[in-house]
Amino acid sequence: MTWGLYSRTLHGSAAEFPSCSTNLPWVCTKRDEMKLLAFLSKNDDLLIPRVKGTLNAYSVYPLRTLEELEELYSNIPLSLMIIDTAAYSLSALDEFLHGLDDDTVLLITSGAENRGGTERLPKSVYGFLDVDSVREELPGLVRQALERQMLKSEIRLLKQSKHISPEQVRKKSDADRPLRESPGGRYLHEKVLVHFARMLTVNFDMHKLFNCFMDSVMEIARVGRMSVMLKDKGEFYVKTQYGLDPAVAEHLALKKDSALAARLSKQGRILHKPEKFDDRQSALIRDEMELLQCSVSFPIIYKGKLIGIFNIDDKITEEPFYREELEIIYVLCNYLAAAVKDVDLYHQIMYQKEFTKNIVSGMNSGMIVAGRDERINVFNPQASEILNIESSRAVGSHLSSLPSPLGDILLETLIDGTVYSRHEANVGPDKTPLGINSYRLFDETKNPVGAGIVFNDISHCRKLEEQSRRTAKLQAVNELMAKIAHEVRNPLTSIQTYTQLLNEKYADDELHEFYISAVTQSIDRLDNLIDKLVTFSTTQEYSLKKESLGEIFNEAVHYALKKLPATHKLSYQSDNGFCTINADRKNLIKAFYYLAESIVEMTPDGAFIKMQSSVSEGEFPVVEVAMKSVGGESVTEAKDELTDPFLDMNHLGSGLNVPLCQKIIEKHGGTLEIRNDNGLNAFVVTLPLLNISVPGEQKSGR
Repeated sequence: MTWGLYSRTLHGSAAEFPSCSTNLPWVCTKRDEMKLLAFLSKNDDLLIPRVKGTLNAYSVYPLRTLEELEELYSNIPLSLMIIDTAAYSLSALDEFLHGLDDDTVLLITSGAENRGGTERLPKSVYGFLDVDSVREELPGLVRQALERQMLKSEIRLLKQSKHISPEQVRKKSDADRPLRESPGGRYLHEKVLVHFARMLTVNFDMHKLFNCFMDSVMEIARVGRMSVMLKDKGEFYVKTQYGLDPAVAEHLALKKDSALAARLSKQGRILHKPEKFDDRQSALIRDEMELLQCSVSFPIIYKGKLIGIFNIDDKITEEPFYREELEIIYVLCNYLAAAVKDVDLYHQIMYQKEFTKNIVSGMNSGMIVAGRDERINVFNPQASEILNIESSRAVGSHLSSLPSPLGDILLETLIDGTVYSRHEANVGPDKTPLGINSYRLFDETKNPVGAGIVFNDISHCRKLEEQSRRTAKLQAVNELMAKIAHEVRNPLTSIQTYTQLLNEKYADDELHEFYISAVTQSIDRLDNLIDKLVTFSTTQEYSLKKESLGEIFNEAVHYALKKLPATHKLSYQSDNGFCTINADRKNLIKAFYYLAESIVEMTPDGAFIKMQSSVSEGEFPVVEVAMKSVGGESVTEAKDELTDPFLDMNHLGSGLNVPLCQKIIEKHGGTLEIRNDNGLNAFVVTLPLLNISVPGEQKSGR
């Protein structure tokens, strides 16, 4: 005996299992009936998900106890039962298995179980497989078991057809059924219809709609079970039910080409569960209706298409249905079909509305839409932010309430059909520049129903354009400066050399010495200006290396004291420890000198310039160097002019000081800020540190 996969072989001659029949066209047709499989196991974490994933073509209903399986089997005709013997031993299942039909059970065992053979297994067990072979072998074993059941069912039908006359098996039509007329109560039925019809006109809640429908049916006929199935992605699922096990109902599904759905779709009439039949289709319908636990099925049809199925079981009193009861329920199903589509359409519209609202709300552009009544319908949050108008106040107001020219543009587009594209206008008291596009709205017949505008704040774009123009202008001036500096510096060098020679030759002549001194000073100033022009207009390669911040500041102070006039005083104070920075020593000293020179130009004689530094610790430590002075005009009001190198061409030399300092500081990864500090004009330079050394600790920066 080979273990792992076992199935009982079929017994009987080939004649007992015909492959086809011309007299019985329902034999060997494609299986399209609904299959419900029960799976008994306590292994929730591993085995149950594995089995459900492997048998995803079937409805698998997991159970944990044998009592649950017995109860389910007594209420619903299960296609197949799969039992995990790790949860229940065969001895515990023996009585239950012997009470089942043949070939209705599959066992999942471990490799060490049941090595005594298969002769002791009940006839209800079709086969078994090892737990490790579930993914590979279970689908095939289930398919074989179901095919065996189908074949045995077809054989029974074949044998019945040989002993039953056509008159005996003729399916009863609706006219043959003993439907009695209702002895009274038509007023109640009309009341139910009116009540339900009113509910359909106002209710867009699917759950409440189903509850109202079920209540209306219960007022007509007190049935034990009922269910509403709606079509979703090619299959019919139970959407609401009464009297069914909710866990079972969740797993019930009918394919659109199932026997029951196909019959209802084709005939569009009330369908009773077949009692006697001679065709496979009727047998499948009976099986499906037994699985749905119903005796009557109603088509739910919308515009000629089957969108759902309503199923009811027998009355709780076991009385037969009155003809009028079934007719009214059929009418209610027609109402329900229209209502379901209306609710679906309503929710679809609401979804589209919410979806559109989210898109409009999330736009980076402002949007305003007005209707034919010239009143605003849409005013998104970005429009509210740009125009500083609350959306709640704008919606519903007239177009004339919008700032000019937005209202005029909307009105012109709405009435005349004039469309604006990339139109620019200044809007509001602040003259905010906006880029505006307008469009007209049309209905399905191409008639205008409104107009809209989409606009953006282009202030930033304007600034970028201005900055681009200034950059282009600056580049041209830089090139001019470089050429002028080159042409002037060459003869200036010769003049300076010859002046020094003359001064050495005629050193005893005081007047001559005065002239020579004046010429030399002028040459120095001109040379300093040329040096500034060259520094500003050319791209220099900075030689950055690790430097002591204290040494650079001390050298900068001495350099400035030597260059600055005696009318001003300069001091330096540092409270931080030893700091190092990545710097080009020569250019950084020049930067601090340029700042000091600029302060001298802005302050009266006798002014005191104080240079202070402090360390700001954090994730990236920096040092702040502030040069402060008392006297002169406030620099905060003129900081834009101070950083503009071409504002005052009459003082070109001093006008370049602050822009040059800013350029050098930015090359070192720092910033220059101009501010007023407690009444003192302050130029604050911020530079990144490499490390900080203070007594007892050391910190690193960028």
